[in-house]
This record gives sequence, C-alpha cells and structure tokens, in this order.
Amino acid sequence: MAKFVLTHRHQPGECRIAYAAWSGHDSPLRGRPAISSCACGEHHIFWVVEAVEEQAALRQLPEWLAARTAVSEVNEVTIP
Repeated sequence: MAKFVLTHRHQPGECRIAYAAWSGHDSPLRGRPAISSCACGEHHIFWVVEAVEEQAALRQLPEWLAARTAVSEVNEVTIP
C-alpha cells in the first residue's frame, strides 16, 4: 500500500457543503480526525491515507470533495 496526502480546498462559503458531503458516503475516514485550516481562514482539509493508487485514495472522499482535492504520494523520512 502506498501513502497519500489528500489536500482538499474549498471557498469560505462552502464549509457546510464540505461537511454535508459526507452524509451517506461510506469511508474509512468517517469518524477519524482530519487537519483543517477553515477556522484559520484558508479552507483546506488534509488527510493522510493508504491506498493502492491515487484514484483509490480519492475514492475514500465523497465526490464533491474528491473533485476539489489534490493527491500527493508521500513516504516517511527521518530528519537528521
């Protein structure tokens, strides 16, 4: 399994839509913490997920969020 960072971005008036999009979407991400910058004014939500490939990572998000999400494959490194 590969590790991906999902970076979702929405407009300030779309926060409610971003949260409501989860209604009815079955995902291992539901009920887990995510990192969000909405309260800080930037309106990004970040998840670190494991998946076999990028599209599988995006499928963990509701369609509305996935359409506004960048995917980056990442690896852990040790900082010297």
